[in-house]
Amino acid sequence: MGKLNNLKEAARTFNYLSENNLLNYEDFQQHVSDVDASVKAADQRITQINSELSTQKIIQKHCDSYRLCRKVIEDCKSAKNPKAYRTKHQAEYQLHDSLKKELQDLGVTKIPSSNKIQKRIENLESEQAATVREKQELQKKQKTLNIIRQNFTALLNAPEMQIPISEKELTL
Repeated sequence: MGKLNNLKEAARTFNYLSENNLLNYEDFQQHVSDVDASVKAADQRITQINSELSTQKIIQKHCDSYRLCRKVIEDCKSAKNPKAYRTKHQAEYQLHDSLKKELQDLGVTKIPSSNKIQKRIENLESEQAATVREKQELQKKQKTLNIIRQNFTALLNAPEMQIPISEKELTL
């Protein structure tokens, strides 16, 4: 039973290697480092998206508050006694100014619509999910490659796996 399993494993390994054109050990090593590099890149992208997401969520919150304060300030125009109105709504006036500054520090000069920010957040979230999935796929591949790496030399030295390839077949 053990030997049969090993042969199955060997055949699977061999298929993977030939399908991916990796029967040459240098190519195989290169493939391994490519996959490793891709995992690292996916990781960095996820970190980047996470930070971008939290920034966008802060911006979203600030913009919502800013709009409310802005409305209070706009309503001052129709107030019977603007001075009293201002005094009554001093908190909103102050918040308006500090939000404006915070948004500018975040690079927001024009207040985007709620929909626009929401869309941006949703896009980031779906890119995040896709990148996480991609990373998981790559990590599965890494596992496979580690198993193959262990089998590689044994496999290429296994007499039952020496598949004769004639020149004639190669040109097909």
